[in-house]
Amino acid sequence: MATGRNGGGRVNAPASRPSTVGLMRLRRGLSPALKPILSLALLAFVLNRVGWGETCQTLSGVRLAYLVAALALTLVGIVVRAYRWQLLLDTLGLQFSLPRLTQLYFVGAFFSTFLPTGVGGDVVRVYEVAQQSARSPEAISTVLLDRASGLLVLFLMALVALPFSRSLVGGQIAVAIVLLTLLSWGGLALLLQQAWLDRLGLLRLVRRFSMLGDVYQAMHACGATIIGRALAVSFLFNVLLIATNVLIAWALHANISLWYFVLFVPIISSLLMLPVSLSGLGVREGAYVYLFAQAGVLTSQALSMSLLVYTMNVATGLIGGILYVVQGLCELRTPGR
Repeated sequence: MATGRNGGGRVNAPASRPSTVGLMRLRRGLSPALKPILSLALLAFVLNRVGWGETCQTLSGVRLAYLVAALALTLVGIVVRAYRWQLLLDTLGLQFSLPRLTQLYFVGAFFSTFLPTGVGGDVVRVYEVAQQSARSPEAISTVLLDRASGLLVLFLMALVALPFSRSLVGGQIAVAIVLLTLLSWGGLALLLQQAWLDRLGLLRLVRRFSMLGDVYQAMHACGATIIGRALAVSFLFNVLLIATNVLIAWALHANISLWYFVLFVPIISSLLMLPVSLSGLGVREGAYVYLFAQAGVLTSQALSMSLLVYTMNVATGLIGGILYVVQGLCELRTPGR
């Protein structure tokens, strides 16, 4: 497979468009016809409870300057996440340029608007890297670690903030934060310690399935040092994510303590992983209303915050869609394709 080098000596993997047949199979397997219906039903339920008029009135008073700043941070966050992914790929000997990985993140965002809860974008990223490198286990492992590192840091940030803001949240939310943090970081510890898995008999079980065993070995091969660097980059990304939410709140004239965002964003992010809606639509809105109402935020403001966060995601996806179309047109014009 031919590759080119950029000025810095990095190997640029060739751009390749996912096959339509492969993506259609993935979408059928995830029952896409049901998720838009459920998403719309959840969104309609939340809108009905909060009030359509109140929500529209809140959105009409949005301050555009803060909204533009939030979009800028969202786009910067895509590049930061692409760099995090690049760290993991590099350590396994898969060299992709940062612009190419950024493009894949944008294209993944586009497909995440059609496939459930962001998983669709991950599938596209795995597909592209596996196709271009012929190393599927490494492609899967880096995408899983890339996704997990962001959540790990979010949960840890929420746990650290909890003692300083315990009076701001109820007991159920505090317990959820503690459990999510312990389970996620405990899972990372197991991943890095093969001896522990071996003693528990889990390593033998994993190795019975060839692909699963290969994926685990690739994840373990990344090592504690590189995973630690990925977690450090995740901290930067999550600061950007929280700052984006703060700017959106300011755009809606909602002045909320920073601690609420540090506590609530991890929970909302974990809920969006549930494969029950289209790109988290409906689930996100319900979570924002339920959680931020406890911070004294008007339900119309909380719902408007979630809708604007979703708008940021749609804008990112539209950029990915444009890049995907341009990539396809370039391939059609390239001789020999």
